[in-house]
Amino acid sequence: MKKLKEIILKYPFISSIIIVGVAIAITYIPLPSMLSQNMEIQLADYLSGIIEQIAVSIFLVIGLKKLGLYERAGFSLRIKSMWLVWPILLFILLNASDMLTGEIKIDTTRPLVILAYLMVYLSTGFFEEILCRGLVYSLLINKWGRKRSGCYLAMILSSVSFGMVHFIHYFLGDASLIATIAQAIYATFIGVFFVACVVRNHSIYPAIILHGIVDIAGSLRQIAVGGGINKGYITMPLEWAVVYVIIALPLFLYGLFIVRKEYRNGIIKSGQVMNYLEVVEDWV
Repeated sequence: MKKLKEIILKYPFISSIIIVGVAIAITYIPLPSMLSQNMEIQLADYLSGIIEQIAVSIFLVIGLKKLGLYERAGFSLRIKSMWLVWPILLFILLNASDMLTGEIKIDTTRPLVILAYLMVYLSTGFFEEILCRGLVYSLLINKWGRKRSGCYLAMILSSVSFGMVHFIHYFLGDASLIATIAQAIYATFIGVFFVACVVRNHSIYPAIILHGIVDIAGSLRQIAVGGGINKGYITMPLEWAVVYVIIALPLFLYGLFIVRKEYRNGIIKSGQVMNYLEVVEDWV
């Protein structure tokens, strides 16, 4: 175990790729087909997601503790600068606009499905933030954080890892290449914002909650009257893909903007203490 820890900390980038790949693969184990024998398929799909994502998240948290990165990952309730997250609130309202304008109506006759829907997307926020911001970002900043360029590289690459995960939809034949690329860039831009949220708040919890709410607001058609989980092939015209990316661009730029003071002189705050991180000599 000690040797594995040394390898992971010495080669954070390669280790991150492997960990992300394994974690995502586990969450795609086909539990719904087994669970649907005793419940409707939509509820089974949500329950599967909750079980798999929470289970993997627990192992990731244990891994962070073993690596000595638990506190650096932001597991602290001493939250600061929450007012800085206001742009994501506008984004949430935009995602929920179909419901707010009355275009869709939530099917309140299925309370158990609604509850499972809320839980699965909150667990998605929990899983993806712990994986990409908690583990990947912490590994990279632990290795590269002495230099300002290393800090920004850790921020960008941890967000890119989050974006690249969405290519699984293309390789599984669930989405077109254009739709997948747009979603990957969109997720990367939002990922940069969430890194900034963790860095400035000195806590991962706001990012977890906000991520979950973004996903909930963006998928409300699943629990709307006449709605459901879209299992069809996802396509997107090029012009809409460009719009999709442009909408998320302000979050990317804002994320870079609000962390500039944290990265000054290559020093990042952790709670009330200034931690001087390791010198960057290699980037793998």
